[in-house]
Order: sequence, then structure tokens, then C-alpha cells
Amino acid sequence: MIDNIKRLTESTHFQNFIVFIILLNAVVIGLETYPGVMAEWGWLLEAINGLCLSVFVIEIALKIIACGRRPQDYFKSGWNVFDFVIVAAAFLPGLENQSTVLRLIRLLRVLRLLSTLPSLQMMIGALMHSIPRIGQMALLAGLLFYVYAVIGQTLFGEHDPEHWATLHISLLSLFRTLTLEDWTDLMYTGMELYPWAWIYFVSFVLLATFVIFNMLIGIILNSMEEAREQIAREHAKQHPGEDLATKIKHVREALDELELELKNRGEK
Repeated sequence: MIDNIKRLTESTHFQNFIVFIILLNAVVIGLETYPGVMAEWGWLLEAINGLCLSVFVIEIALKIIACGRRPQDYFKSGWNVFDFVIVAAAFLPGLENQSTVLRLIRLLRVLRLLSTLPSLQMMIGALMHSIPRIGQMALLAGLLFYVYAVIGQTLFGEHDPEHWATLHISLLSLFRTLTLEDWTDLMYTGMELYPWAWIYFVSFVLLATFVIFNMLIGIILNSMEEAREQIAREHAKQHPGEDLATKIKHVREALDELELELKNRGEK
């Protein structure tokens, strides 16, 4: 029986059903933000919310039962702990009259998509794996911002105090330049005092927007590839015979194609 429950919880149909329930719950939470909809259909939305919560509780119960005599193994996975905390939060006492907190807790259930879809898990894992290198990039970007902010305040502080009066205002102006939002207005204002001020702005855009951003994207992509390889290695350890079965399947398909091709040539 336990094996059957385990196969059920690991099946694609079961996972797709849970994804559907999570999305349904997300739609209901969105509809609850419309007072007119709540006034007319509030009872139905509350019923669907209760149904979704019941499905999540049953899902967790089945996964714990699937662990057999070691139910604590369910909590060895960080994603399982994440799911359990989000679902259990709905049963905290004293929330009946706290509609805002209750809605926020319901909203957290949408985040269960992160633990349900392997592709999202891989992306989150890649981001977590890349945090040390992203920190180094943040240090480099912070140094670049600081140097350019001091230069900007020194050059344009008196001419354009609205954007360059102090260090923190200069940093905000550089962030605006980084987003490429009307940064040319700042440049032309600076060029009123120094015709060569475009060098300052263009060099910052090239260094911050193109170089640092592209390096950041490269770090994340590299981390995603490493996370994908790690997941593949863990999957191979958990299913050691699957690799051999896949290879045998490919060999059989190749032999079938070769046999069909020889047969076609013989008929010609």
C-alpha cells in the first residue's frame, strides 16, 4: 500500500493536479481583491479556498505516509518543509478575525509552485548557488557607483543640486542612469556646464549597464548549468538502473530504424 501511495505522489498526473489546484487558489485570491465579486460570490470563493486547503493537507499527509515507518524523512527535504509551513500557517489560532493576515497566508500558497515544478526548483537552486559570486559582483558595482557618485557630486553638485547635491542623491541619480530612464536629461544638464560631460555618463552606462549586467547574467546562466548537472547526478544516484534502461531503449530504437531502412532498400 505504501508503495502505491509513493508511486501516486511521484506520478506526473498527481503533480499536475497539485499545480492546477495551486493556480486555482491563486485565481481565487486575485478575485477576492474585487469588492463586487466578493459581495456576490464570496461564499463560493471561500468554499474553493477551503477545498484547495483540504487538497494541500491531503497531499502532505500522503507524502508523509509514503515515507513508511520513517515519517520524519519527509522533513529532510527543504521544499517539503517549505510546503508544510505554508499549509500549517492556515491553522494558526486567532486568525479568524484577521482577514489581512489570513489573505497574506493564502497568498503564500501560490509560492508552492516553486516546490512543485522542477524547473523552478532548478532556477531557485541556481540563484542560491550564485549568491557568493553575485556578492562579489555587487561589491564591484558598489565600488563603481561610489566612485562615479563622488565624481558626479564634485562636477555637477552646484550646477544641478537637484540631482547631484549630496552623495546619496548622486547615487540615486546614477541608479536612474543605470535603468536608462531619461538619463540623457541628466547628461544634457551636465553638458551645459562641461561640454565633455557626456564622457562621464556614457562611460558609466557602458560599464554599469552593459559590462556588469552581462557579467551578472553570465554568472546566473553558469550557475543554472551547474545546478542542472547536480540535479542530474542526484537523479542518477537515486535511479541507478534508469541510465542503463535509457541506453538500451535508444539502442533498440536505432536497431528498429536500421531494420526498417534495410527492409525498404530490399523492397526497392
